[in-house]
Amino acid sequence: MKKRIIALLLSVLLLFSATGVFQAAAATKQELQQKIVKIDEQIKANRAKINELKSKKEKQQEYLDTLQVQITAQQEKINAVQQQIDAVSAEIKKLDKKIAKIQTQIDKVRQQIRKVRTEIAKTKAQIEAQKDELSTKLRTSYVYGKDSNLKILMGANSLASFLTRLEMMRRSSENDKKAIDAFREIVDKLKAQKDELAEKKSIFDEKKAEVQQVRDEKQARKNELSKRKATLKTALANIQKTYNQVNKLLAQLDASSAVYQSYINNLQSERQRADAEIDAIIKKAEEERLARLRAQQQQQQSSGGSSSGSTSSSGTSSAPASSGSWGFPVGGSTYISSGFGNRSASISGWSFHGGIDIAGGGIYGRPIYASRGGTVITATYGTTGYGNYVILDHGDGYTTVYGHCSSLNVSTGQSVSKGQQIACVGSSGNSTGPHCHFEVRYNGVKQNPMNYL
Repeated sequence: MKKRIIALLLSVLLLFSATGVFQAAAATKQELQQKIVKIDEQIKANRAKINELKSKKEKQQEYLDTLQVQITAQQEKINAVQQQIDAVSAEIKKLDKKIAKIQTQIDKVRQQIRKVRTEIAKTKAQIEAQKDELSTKLRTSYVYGKDSNLKILMGANSLASFLTRLEMMRRSSENDKKAIDAFREIVDKLKAQKDELAEKKSIFDEKKAEVQQVRDEKQARKNELSKRKATLKTALANIQKTYNQVNKLLAQLDASSAVYQSYINNLQSERQRADAEIDAIIKKAEEERLARLRAQQQQQQSSGGSSSGSTSSSGTSSAPASSGSWGFPVGGSTYISSGFGNRSASISGWSFHGGIDIAGGGIYGRPIYASRGGTVITATYGTTGYGNYVILDHGDGYTTVYGHCSSLNVSTGQSVSKGQQIACVGSSGNSTGPHCHFEVRYNGVKQNPMNYL
């Protein structure tokens, strides 16, 4: 009963926090930090006022009002810190991609260095082989010199023999020159290869320094992420403490007191407004779906075809089997804190819970997945008891609702596939703590989700 009172209370308390979430979504980390500092100042002032009013029974209404402001401020801080965490996590992902890209470049340069070193080794081997051959030729030319050539020419016994010997000597001289030029080219090639190797090593060193710099930046972001998560943990503990204060005060209030009745009436109205908002959205989507189906049938009939399909009337409570398989909407958690059907309520004894609440330790911020493929008919930072929520139309009369999100990953009109992340678990709207409220509706009528999961 107490939990239900708190749940109903928060729908009013977080009426203004959703707007703050929407504005912060586009804010920079610095702007978010400035906002958090201001919220902390507000929380501190609220805490002082709460302590002052706590012992004054005649101030019960003011005490509840102050608790309301405190919870709203605390929820705004949680939303802002969560967005900081999302921003830092996104930065880390970008740095990971940058590191991977630079590492690929490093690996490429390393392969190039290996290739150049192999070419240098081959060139050195060529130099050694040609150096010995060239040295032999030059040594022979030096030993025998011009005198030897002259003797060879004078030894000719005819003009034809003289011309033949002269041509052989000329060719020998040209071959020596070619050998020297070829040797010089190989030496020049070796120098160019060594210069290339030095350049590749320089690039390699630059890339290593660059990747280390990015890794240092990533570590700084990881340290920042740890601090933000610690801040979020403290903020969640503080808001839970405030919940407990509300719970304790409501337990002390007489059910017939004006303060008690006023809050309960407001919360019941807010719950009805929340359901009416969701009903209107789903009804509109269902009417559009049926209109499209009728138009398709008329087109088929006018073209001479026939259609065996039929349109279902809205409001049917007996739902047929769905046309697709279903997946569990929250990753890493299957704990159902509140099931489908009647549950204890604050004033009427029992109330109908139209979905299931998926909760568990450390669930805040976990991904929420589309249970089936479909189209987003709304994704909004709501101002009702559902808080920030997403509704998917699955095209066969079935719709699903995902409520109390901390952040949204999709937008209205977007097509999503089964298992695609659409939001993150939060505690926005009418919520006693982090969880995902999950509904399955057929033609707008709430069904037990456990019959599908």
